[in-house]
Amino acid sequence: MTYYPYLRGRMYDLLALKEACLANELGKNIMPIIEPVRDSKELLDTVNILVEHEQPFSVIANPQVSVYGLNDTKLHPLPDLSKLAFFHPAAILAPDFSSDFIQSDFNNSLLIARNYQLLKAYQNSDLLQKVSGVLIPEEARIHQLVKDKAITLTDPLTFVPHVEDYAIIDDEFFQPANWYQQIDNYQGFGDYSMVGSHYFDKGMPSRAIALHVIYATKDGTLRIHHFVSDSNESMRGQKEKFFEAIKKLADWAPENIHGLNRTTALEELLAYANQTKFPGLGIVKKLSLRHYFQLMSRLLELSK
Repeated sequence: MTYYPYLRGRMYDLLALKEACLANELGKNIMPIIEPVRDSKELLDTVNILVEHEQPFSVIANPQVSVYGLNDTKLHPLPDLSKLAFFHPAAILAPDFSSDFIQSDFNNSLLIARNYQLLKAYQNSDLLQKVSGVLIPEEARIHQLVKDKAITLTDPLTFVPHVEDYAIIDDEFFQPANWYQQIDNYQGFGDYSMVGSHYFDKGMPSRAIALHVIYATKDGTLRIHHFVSDSNESMRGQKEKFFEAIKKLADWAPENIHGLNRTTALEELLAYANQTKFPGLGIVKKLSLRHYFQLMSRLLELSK
């Protein structure tokens, strides 16, 4: 069974991936899919590290968000990946789709298909016969088109209008309880982790800060706990907001985080509760993602 974390190529997403790979925290059952958003040195460095470690991964050939796909001349061009056995060419089935995006090795390639009408147009083509897997939403009519090549691509993070609204949810299911069983002819599963599928090109200070920690229960179910700051009347005081949230995590963790859930990345995040320096939300996001990667790697090893 393979897990496909779907990442937009923002800096701290890439840092989390790169550091996890360097620390051998991923394993061969995790295949990250990167949808590039910026022509950045961080993207190039991350891809080079994945190549050096022979980590299975994909890069979307026709990204649909931000500006990466708009300019053919790159300041940081990616190396030729087409002959690497552990690299899986990938493309999004979108109006601009061309089989040239993944032609280098059809039988080792992935397709991301969210649109039923577009997918149906390719129903009888070589494309669906040759690709190795198709990442789809959990939608029966789409599943019927791709059959046993289906890989679920879900967005388990609840989207709320305002960050402070996560305080109302507090703790919730993150994945279906049967993620490790892969029933109904799915060959693997993917998600957008705690980042969510909504893409925002520019970030801005928020009235609230929320930390999101994913953990596994005794029966293998994944849950996510949200730790939200209290002083949410204005955008001022980002440092204070962070320490309000991290204190809640530090108080909750000893009773609720044990064994597989106690990762080195989470330990590093918890250490900030005893410091006075605000690390910045990018570092918090990076450590939260690394924690999730480590947890999934451990769970997948156990489920073999």
